[in-house]
Amino acid sequence: MTSRRRGAVAGRTLLAPVLRAALAVLVLMVAACSDGTPEFCAPLSEASDLGALADALRDDDLGAARAEAERLADLAETAPSEIRSDLVALADSVVDIVGMLEDEQRAGDTDSDSSGVSAAQVERQREELNERFGELDRRATRVTTWAARECGLDLA
Repeated sequence: MTSRRRGAVAGRTLLAPVLRAALAVLVLMVAACSDGTPEFCAPLSEASDLGALADALRDDDLGAARAEAERLADLAETAPSEIRSDLVALADSVVDIVGMLEDEQRAGDTDSDSSGVSAAQVERQREELNERFGELDRRATRVTTWAARECGLDLA
């Protein structure tokens, strides 16, 4: 394993808490939907195959991961106003993580001059994403609280 590859693995490890928080909120919200819940639970339930995103990331299939991340972002735009900004921020972070991984792959596959992305730029993206973790955690808490109240999900 090259040192560049080890760095990529270490960087992904640092992003894991952000990705897990975003995915956990969405997965838990899907599980909460049933009859008598807000209309948002129905499309959320239909888009419940979030394992596809995790599988794509694990398999380094960034094209599939990008498609799943965009699907989450589209879903977040339809969320109720009480949680829309929080869910959009979570979904946007997933999109940004996939984008950073794509940039990391481009920086590792070719010269930084031809790809337009350097290892230093990727590291800055990683740091920015990691800095968002506290905010994303608070947003995830608000979304899970809403899910408990509106969809009947008990996270306790």
